[in-house]
Amino acid sequence: MTLDDIRMFLAIARTGSLTAAAQSLYVSQPALSKRLARFEQELGATLFERGQGAHSLTLTPAGKLLIPFAEKWDDLQEEMSLLHDLSRRKHFFVDTVDSVSDAVLAEPLCQFCAEHPEIEVVTRCRERYTSYAGVQEHTADVAFVAQEQFYQNVSTTPLFRERFVLVTADATLTEPVNAADLPRERELVVHWGAGFLRWRQQRLNIARHPNVTLSVIGMALPFLRQGGWIIAPQTIGDAAASVMEELRCLPLLDPPPERTVYFAEEYGRHHEATDLLLELIHAKLRNRPGIRWLLG
Repeated sequence: MTLDDIRMFLAIARTGSLTAAAQSLYVSQPALSKRLARFEQELGATLFERGQGAHSLTLTPAGKLLIPFAEKWDDLQEEMSLLHDLSRRKHFFVDTVDSVSDAVLAEPLCQFCAEHPEIEVVTRCRERYTSYAGVQEHTADVAFVAQEQFYQNVSTTPLFRERFVLVTADATLTEPVNAADLPRERELVVHWGAGFLRWRQQRLNIARHPNVTLSVIGMALPFLRQGGWIIAPQTIGDAAASVMEELRCLPLLDPPPERTVYFAEEYGRHHEATDLLLELIHAKLRNRPGIRWLLG
């Protein structure tokens, strides 16, 4: 049994006609009829019932049973051919956490793809633990994370440090803002890490949970339009303000500890594309207020 046999069988099953199947396969009808006879003989089963016309065919019970197996085989062969094609191209696998993907990586990655069309980029947004695991398990060439984690054989390098700012549409506020004076009922919270949560509890004297806790900053935009406020890293605040013109990113009087963004690679395994991407990220963040580039 060969792939050609499977595709011949499927073509006949789908058209119900030797003539139509022969045309789709670019072979003569007599040649196709002989191939079908040999295939049925090899299987030891009749796959089609011949109708009144010599070229009209319907599936037998055995033929119907063969359909799902044949389709799986055909699909598998297609996938294998794609893998063969992929193996001849350069690939760059990038893992990232949500809080870095849109605000930091999106534009540099877009520019990277435009400048290096010979490299296929594959990105995944993951939790920081699985991002590290991706590097360790060789499913990612580089991972961008906002919290350092120890993994054997994985090096973590600080990329940049950024301040936290107040993100709000309130045009009456003057900077720097004392977060303790802001209306607590309008606060939106994203868990930016343990350091941020400790600061929030101590500096804002908060003993209760906020009214709204969000998983990603993108969900905050409708609340911000209604007068809500959120404390976020500078890059994320800038990204939100680029989407919603009325938003402002204001410095805080007593801000949370700065956030550090890292990139992680396996020791001794460095993809040349990583350096190119880091250069583009640096170009994006260079001279931006509230951001300090840490890479040499």
